[in-house]
Order: sequence, then structure tokens, then C-alpha cells
Amino acid sequence: MIIVNATIEPKEGKTEEIIEKADVLLKASREHEGNISYNLFKNVEDGFLFFVEQWESKEALQKHMQTTEFIEFGQSTKDLISGELGIKLFTAELLSE
Repeated sequence: MIIVNATIEPKEGKTEEIIEKADVLLKASREHEGNISYNLFKNVEDGFLFFVEQWESKEALQKHMQTTEFIEFGQSTKDLISGELGIKLFTAELLSE
């Protein structure tokens, strides 16, 4: 399993706009082949947004990154965020359910 943690620092007053734009991405991504889960969280301490994704494989993640929804989200939010996305990828093995 591949786990993606992506951190977004919204510009002042842009958090809700980013969340609204993410709604389309969230719903579509959950239907993409190989997706296990796809969520967006808000850190209550610093206001950063945090995507947490789980994918069956690196190939599934790569296909997701080529979808219209993914590309359009990136283009539509680039002026709403400060700096670069903080993206970390992990491989994981489920040890218990």
C-alpha cells in the first residue's frame, strides 16, 4: 500500500475556497481504480490542510495524478496557497484490521 501525506498552507482567508475546490477532487478520487481512501483534514493549531491518501499501488497513484480532477485542482488552487505542497510518500503493510 502507498500512503500519501500532502500538506497545504493556505494564504490568508483562502482556506474555505481550497476546501470547496477539493470537494470535487475528493469525490472523484475515491472512485479511482486502486484508491483505498482519500481525505482532507484541517490542522486546528496552524490552519494547514492535510491530504491523507491510501493507494493499492504506485501505479494507481500515478494514474490518479494524471486525471483531470487532480490537474484542475492543482491549477485552480495554485494562487490560493503559500509556497509548495509538502508531499511525503510511504509504503505500508497492513498488520491488523
